[in-house]
Amino acid sequence: MDIERLDYADPGDRLHAFHAIAAADEAPGPVSSFPRFAVVAEHGWTAEYGETYVARLDGQVVGGVAVHIPGTDNTHAALLRIFHVSSAHRRQGIGTALLERAITRARAHDRQILFAEARPDSPGGAFTRKHGFEAASAQARRILDLTSVDWTAYEKGVASLSPDYTLDRWQDAAPDDLVDDAATLMDAMNDAPSDGLDTEPMRWTAARIRRFEAGWAKGQQTAYTTIARHRPTGRPVGFTRIITDHTPDGWGRQTDTAVLREHRGHHLGLIMKQANTTWFHAEQPTATKIITWNAITNTHMIAINEQLGYRLLDIWNEWQLSL
Repeated sequence: MDIERLDYADPGDRLHAFHAIAAADEAPGPVSSFPRFAVVAEHGWTAEYGETYVARLDGQVVGGVAVHIPGTDNTHAALLRIFHVSSAHRRQGIGTALLERAITRARAHDRQILFAEARPDSPGGAFTRKHGFEAASAQARRILDLTSVDWTAYEKGVASLSPDYTLDRWQDAAPDDLVDDAATLMDAMNDAPSDGLDTEPMRWTAARIRRFEAGWAKGQQTAYTTIARHRPTGRPVGFTRIITDHTPDGWGRQTDTAVLREHRGHHLGLIMKQANTTWFHAEQPTATKIITWNAITNTHMIAINEQLGYRLLDIWNEWQLSL
């Protein structure tokens, strides 16, 4: 077996083979398109430094790992962003060899902890436990069936918006006059529970927002963002976002939602999601499902999602290993 570093400027057969192996493991959730997979594997949405390695056996790529090395915050940590071994080649030491390479590279960058994600009942969960990872957080994935949404109830919800607020929206990149506000709103995501994860808050700037948006463009993603404005000040005070592939695959991904602390308690999270989901449905009528995920301790957002009609799909753990 050989382990080869993937050069994104000249990937050969490595990147497509790694994508095929990863895609085979993604059901019953959405399967990442190749452009989306390539962006996430190379450097994530905000262009952090990363290294990707694949394992080759008898000339065939049989597994791979994408190791991300944050440089802006959480500089004590490394992340196994994507880590898969072909189902036909498991239990042959391939995953262990890839993990050892990832640990070596994390230590070379002076990292003290390594993060990974896997369902506890999956081969990945068994693998992380075997290699000393500890479950530090549990995340629930839920799915909204767009074919059964009560759109009248959504419309009534949006109509109930307090007169102190109004809704605005944009597709893809934030307008230039709102990019600083977009960074402030993303900072509010740091209030979400992190449970036992040894992490520090991500700090957002206008430049980081633009890198984030550039990642969507490179990954051929369309982003639908709805914000709430405080009428007396005109200030954006909350947002929510759904992302989908340029090439329709039937799925949307409900990602971040946050409201600034001083404006909570007005049902803005629920109403923004009702408005944004309605907009997404109008723009992407062939989409039938939206997936979202929350820490299971984030009971407030889970209650909102269940009111919207999301139903539990599965539970994932976020795992960490001290190096």
